[in-house]
Amino acid sequence: MGWSWRVKSGGFDFNLFRSIEVFAAVVETRHVTQAAQMLGMTQSAASQHLKNLETALGVSLIDRNLRPIELTKAGIALHRRAIAILAEVEGLRTDARRVNAAPLPLLRVALLASIATTLAPALSVLARNTFGIPELSLFAGLATDHVALLRARRADLAVTSGELFEIEGLTRYPIMTEKFLLVTPKGFAGDVGDIVKLSKKLAFVRFSRETPVGLRVDQHLSRLRIEIPRTMEGDRSSVVMAPVAAGMGFAILTPTLLIDGLAEGMEIDVHALPFTGLSRNILLVARERELGNLPEAFATRTAEVLTNAIRTRLPGLPPDCYVVDRPALHD
Repeated sequence: MGWSWRVKSGGFDFNLFRSIEVFAAVVETRHVTQAAQMLGMTQSAASQHLKNLETALGVSLIDRNLRPIELTKAGIALHRRAIAILAEVEGLRTDARRVNAAPLPLLRVALLASIATTLAPALSVLARNTFGIPELSLFAGLATDHVALLRARRADLAVTSGELFEIEGLTRYPIMTEKFLLVTPKGFAGDVGDIVKLSKKLAFVRFSRETPVGLRVDQHLSRLRIEIPRTMEGDRSSVVMAPVAAGMGFAILTPTLLIDGLAEGMEIDVHALPFTGLSRNILLVARERELGNLPEAFATRTAEVLTNAIRTRLPGLPPDCYVVDRPALHD
């Protein structure tokens, strides 16, 4: 973030704010190496920041004998303070930025990987032409990645599929509600009215349990007492779609999860789910009172772009498969 706050303690000085940032990142990831990668530093540098902070405070903050890392009692207490400190410093940075009438020098946006390619051009144009922002930094990943990016203040806003209630001080802008669909190979003539019978002819290609989509689908099937053997899985929508397009399996995906694969030329058929339906929300989350009307403008433009992409790539899709939650869309 460019802040340097050096403190002399016990005969040595260190960057207190950076050390607190590292500590918060370690708590978020439970791994020093992942925290270092998140903050763009080496693992040894991150370890040194942690050691300096513990030396200055005279306590151990993490139990290094456990994997993944666990906090000590002192670490738990400090983490509550650390989040507050980071929020205050970020607020100071935002206030200073607001006082300066110049446009934001950089906007950092986290996007769902399945729609990042679709959204990137339009959001870049919006940032530059409407808000005068010269540089846009985009992060493509899962909804769980967005939590880490927002907490570490490496993203200013996120287009995501999670409400992120675990992070305080966010404003949420609904974009779209979309249904999950049954996806089969192009021209598949088998019965799609019974997913268990279908699984005996085609493999069920699903998102892995480590992804929010995979976990959600697995939980839904479990509630319905539908048991299907695990055979193939992936962590990206195009990876899940590829075996389906190749005639090897079927999948359960939403319209926006299909966009990338369709853009790559994959051919599939879509059907309504043959059991109690499931849907997900796409929304934009941003920090409260930090970016003026920019988040709402980005949410509205995102809804426009996704709607156009679905209509183009899936022209025969029933309109009730996705509902746009943004007002004032331009048809």
